Amino acid sequence: MKLRQPYVTSRSTPAAVAAALPPAAALPKRRNSACCSYRHLAAACPSNSSSSRLLPLVRSTPPGLDLSALGIEVPDIDAADIASYQQELGAEFDAAGVAVTFNNTEKVVEALSHGVALADRSHWGRLRVSGGDRLSLLHNQSTADFKQLKPGQGCDTVLVNAQARCLDLATALVLESSVMLLVSPTMRQPLLQRLDKFIFPADDVEVSDVSGRCGMLTILGPQADDVMQELAGDAFKLQGEPYCRHQLLRFGPGAPVIVAVGSGLAVPGYTFIVDQSGAADLYAALVNKGCVPMGEAAWERARVTQGRPAAGSELTQDFNPYEAGLCHAVSLDKGCYIGQETLAKAGLCHAVSLDKGCYIGQETLAKLSNTNGVKQQLWGLQLSCRATPGAAITAAAAAAAEAADSSSSSSSSSSSSSAAGEVLGRLTSYANLEKSGHFGLGYIRCRKGGVQVPLKGITVLVDGQPAKVVDVPYATRQLPSAGAAASSAAAAAEDSLQDRAAAAKQAKAAEKAAQEAAKAERLKAMQERLAAFQAAQQKPKQQ
Repeated sequence: MKLRQPYVTSRSTPAAVAAALPPAAALPKRRNSACCSYRHLAAACPSNSSSSRLLPLVRSTPPGLDLSALGIEVPDIDAADIASYQQELGAEFDAAGVAVTFNNTEKVVEALSHGVALADRSHWGRLRVSGGDRLSLLHNQSTADFKQLKPGQGCDTVLVNAQARCLDLATALVLESSVMLLVSPTMRQPLLQRLDKFIFPADDVEVSDVSGRCGMLTILGPQADDVMQELAGDAFKLQGEPYCRHQLLRFGPGAPVIVAVGSGLAVPGYTFIVDQSGAADLYAALVNKGCVPMGEAAWERARVTQGRPAAGSELTQDFNPYEAGLCHAVSLDKGCYIGQETLAKAGLCHAVSLDKGCYIGQETLAKLSNTNGVKQQLWGLQLSCRATPGAAITAAAAAAAEAADSSSSSSSSSSSSSAAGEVLGRLTSYANLEKSGHFGLGYIRCRKGGVQVPLKGITVLVDGQPAKVVDVPYATRQLPSAGAAASSAAAAAEDSLQDRAAAAKQAKAAEKAAQEAAKAERLKAMQERLAAFQAAQQKPKQQ
């Protein structure tokens, strides 16, 4: 039997300390995973006190006790420690032990808009990619340009198959000797197996699942910077830094915590990767700083309304990154390869790099860009009632008439408008916003007859009920300043050619001038020698 020791934390009350550290003559009582109470957290660690800083765990065994002889096992702090604290905060859990709701929907909505919410994302996957070839592996198997990244930086990237169909949207944090991939809860094992399949014997790279060894917490909301300043003080250096920039912070003498810019949504925030032994203390400290705990149901509502595509819903092998609105990480200034100029001019699509060289799915993405072949896009839908994912999105009569009227001046009006009842796409996600109504995500066809169809603001039918098509904050459908970037690149190339031509012309003119000058010098020298010879010939005659 594995022996483990009782513990005392910075949250423990004097009674809890006394219970955890009995006198030598007393026998410790068996306890469950909720070994200490968190009800006195606010009193024990007031927000304006230095004691709210995380403290190391203090473990002690009463002297003179042989726990193995008594057959007593006292559990360590682990993931259940967070769960017990969440339970005291009113959490309800699913079968997997994930906190689904704290029954505080209005508080979470308020926190996301004006305060700070706290999400426990420890059930998400964390894959560690190490070895000298780690960046090359990720560079070749996903859409981001990893070879441009340095330690302390990071990015979002889409893992795709050979046909450029979406497997998952991952966040990559580049560390000194490894890359931490934050992946969707259901994709941890599939991606681990897939990446391992593309590692050859000569490759210096290893992929390991470290999800069980660390926790993952996220704070999100406009006051996230204030919480970080109060929690970490002057050691916090990430305020105003770009997305995915990260640093190590140490709360007390325990293991350091990775803090990264970004919340996983289009909301300001920070994500923590913390050793499992310190996850509960960090969670408690963040709640003590005023962060409102949000369950998985609240996260899902925020995800849908923000428009972040999820694995198994919007990210499947039916869709590519362009269609999913993941176009906000495109690099246009690296290297040369076939089709680069066309791709740069297309400027279609955060998580796709169009100029990083060869990678899996590149050929398909290139064809889509070259032909402007995106035929459907992910959009938000303001629903009039509850709907079920998978429901058909069809054209409404009013929308069809409006489309026909708006395109009546075009010669392709008959082919670009949709007839009433025509299937335009499918609903992929649904969220009940309670007082704010119903919201969904769905892929909708955006081209017909080779003509781009405007979708924003139109009315469609979802399972026969009216819905309005709206944009979502997370989606990006074009590269930021892609047209300007392409024009700038083209102008720079043209300027470079003109400069080189002018320089060559000047060099040729200078060479010609130098040749003429040398010729003139030789002619002058010859004339001088001839004159001297003639003068020498005339002197004897004169004598």
